Amino acid sequence: DDLSSKVEKIREEEARKHAELKEQEAYYESALKPVMLRAHNYFEEVVESLNIIQPNISVKYPLDPSKFKAVTLKQEDYFFRSDNSKHPRQIDILAHCTLDREKEFYVPTMDGASNLSDLLNEYQFPHHRKNKLDQSYNVRGATFILEGPMKVHIRFTANSADKCINILLRNLEAQPTKRYQFEPERVDDELLERLANMLIREESKLVEVELSDALRRELQHQIEAAKREKAEDLAKAYEEIEVA
Repeated sequence: DDLSSKVEKIREEEARKHAELKEQEAYYESALKPVMLRAHNYFEEVVESLNIIQPNISVKYPLDPSKFKAVTLKQEDYFFRSDNSKHPRQIDILAHCTLDREKEFYVPTMDGASNLSDLLNEYQFPHHRKNKLDQSYNVRGATFILEGPMKVHIRFTANSADKCINILLRNLEAQPTKRYQFEPERVDDELLERLANMLIREESKLVEVELSDALRRELQHQIEAAKREKAEDLAKAYEEIEVA
């Protein structure tokens, strides 16, 4: 009796999963597939056009903290990839951002070096790091050599389980990685065009968020305070180097 009960439960669970998968597949065919096909055809053409035209696109990223300025990269080498042209479930649009030459600079604090390492890793920016150690073998600073190239990436994923389209953006917004989840009807021609404009750097955000004036002032105040603190820490670090 116990064995029969366990077998019955296993069969019920298998039947439930099968019905669930069948329902998800039906939703993909009716709601997600048309959207993915539209995105597939649209960006396949966009990438082909970009590789023919080869527009001169320069972009800036905050990768040089020692000078408080951005590093300029050239965006090029566009690539389109899809898992299936007729039944796409994952679409990738990629590009590379390259340096005109290797960039080298020194960060004179342990925290600064650690923060920059974290930032470069978030951008997935190929680089070398050479630590400067004190007499006790503690990290006092580090020299960074930026090599590149850095990847730019847009990914569409048909998510049948959650009944949505997932969009991943890498190195296109202020955050190195941004993930969005849209109902299929929201991934319309306007959104696709906005993504294309982000790819060619004519838009900086996929979704505009309205902030109240009070919140905007508070955020600006926090940013300015953080910049002042960072400048003071860096100036102090350089003074210590000169004294040493």
